Amino acid sequence: MRPSQKKYYMTYNNSVLVGNWSEERLKNEYDFKLFLRKRDRRELLLQRSRNLFSNLLKEKTLAISGTFLMFGYNVQVVASDMPAGKSVGDKPQYGLALSSLVSERQVDYMENINDGCLMTLSPIVTPCCRNSFVLLSANDETIHGQKLNYGDEFLLKAENYGDPQAAPLYVRYTPSGVPEPADRMPIRLSSTKDINCRWTTMPLLPRDRLEGLGSPIQTGKRLIIKNCVADKSLCVMNENWMQTFFGPECGVTCRNYIDIHKRFTARNVFTLVSDVAVKKKA
Repeated sequence: MRPSQKKYYMTYNNSVLVGNWSEERLKNEYDFKLFLRKRDRRELLLQRSRNLFSNLLKEKTLAISGTFLMFGYNVQVVASDMPAGKSVGDKPQYGLALSSLVSERQVDYMENINDGCLMTLSPIVTPCCRNSFVLLSANDETIHGQKLNYGDEFLLKAENYGDPQAAPLYVRYTPSGVPEPADRMPIRLSSTKDINCRWTTMPLLPRDRLEGLGSPIQTGKRLIIKNCVADKSLCVMNENWMQTFFGPECGVTCRNYIDIHKRFTARNVFTLVSDVAVKKKA
């Protein structure tokens, strides 16, 4: 290239503003003010996540009912025979607690449990908002202090410690009228109290089911929990582990797993726990 054909460009020092500098400055100022306003209103995603963890994982002392399960007291639904996916030293840990789940997409607009929250089984068995329920009679929710017997229908009302004034939520099974996928998880929290929210229990061993019907249930007793409408037992979806906002958790549904001796397998074995000491023994 000839020297006469060279193009000379004008150079600027650092004090010269180029481009849409005015619009960019105004936009940065607006973004900063918007950030301050969201921070003051506690609307930032980080703040919402902290509030969510604080509300759902806040430890709570269970209202212990004593030796037997009673209506009106707190319980946890624990699959005591299933491995928790972690171990302390060489000793494996067992126990998965029925828990409500808030997904990553719901964190933006939810800070407590709500209608439609999916139910999972979590290795976190410490009593907290997401895994503690109130045992209520399906016939009269005002009953308090009466023993729960095998065969009695009951409701599991979720404990919402973050918003006690919110509408009550119940553990509900949604049956499917058509063949469903094996990994479908139909148990959720619902503000609609209908017959799909009714559950019942029966003894674990077949030889005890006839004589045990109508007898009180001991705290931490291994038993079978059935949905009254579907007539299927609560079970662990051990092949359906997922990574959630609270760590790896397992799916839960209603399905019968029976061996050749007509006994329920470990997937269907649960305990209703109302005492931390009993849970550790189980």
